[in-house]
Amino acid sequence: VKDLEIELDSLKQSGKENLQQAVLTEKEKFTQMQWDMEELRRKCVEMELKLAAEQADKMRMESTQGILVQENERLYQELDAAQQQNNSLQKLHLELESKSNTDVKLLVKEVKSLRSSHTELKQELSKLAKEKAEVEMILREERQTREHATAANIKLLHEYEILRSRLEECSVSFLIEEENKLVLDASIPSDAIDILSTSDDRIGLLLAEAQLLAPDVETTIAGRNLDGEYSKTAVDELRKQLADVYVDNAKLRKQMNSVIRYALQTAGRSKDNEEESPSTKTALTKSLDG
Repeated sequence: VKDLEIELDSLKQSGKENLQQAVLTEKEKFTQMQWDMEELRRKCVEMELKLAAEQADKMRMESTQGILVQENERLYQELDAAQQQNNSLQKLHLELESKSNTDVKLLVKEVKSLRSSHTELKQELSKLAKEKAEVEMILREERQTREHATAANIKLLHEYEILRSRLEECSVSFLIEEENKLVLDASIPSDAIDILSTSDDRIGLLLAEAQLLAPDVETTIAGRNLDGEYSKTAVDELRKQLADVYVDNAKLRKQMNSVIRYALQTAGRSKDNEEESPSTKTALTKSLDG
């Protein structure tokens, strides 16, 4: 735009100088023609005075007078031609000045158009830069959210792995499989019921810890839904299912302990009437079948 403005100023200055030069030249020609016209007028006056002085010799000077008249007419014709030329030059001067003004207006209009386009491009660039910054911020937030979710998942899996190991440590197995049925093992310790009670207590503590982890999963899912930015994902559902599976597994172990406890109590009541090993297996089989 600055280059165009400089070029426009240069064109204006050049046009102005050319126009001034043309006007100065025409003025000089016009001045010269005025001097010529004055000279012609002076000559005409001299001729007329000479003709008046020599009127007595009119007959003798008729031929000379005719020549002078013709010369006078010729001079008047030249004067008319000079005036017509002067009028043509003035008309040309006006046309050149009008064309110069038109060119200047067009250049000014073009410069304004370029400035307007430059402003629009700057606004568009600013808008694109703003949109880019917003997209980068959204991507950064999404990346941070994924990283937090991944870290939370890893932490949760680690905690459930610890709970699962502790649940395995709580497991008490006094059962063996015989003919596609579960029966009590003959080598059951005397304090089996106490062991089962201790196992139930430890499983209960682990259930409480697992149920404390489950609301964290529900809160994360609900929070994302309330924000309106995230929907419930497959990972969230898997975390919830993992919590449910662990809780169900712990409950099943407690139920299995209850079944074994019932079988032990039943075997204890029938111990006086039957042999120890067969009767124990029969009591458990009945309790499990029932």
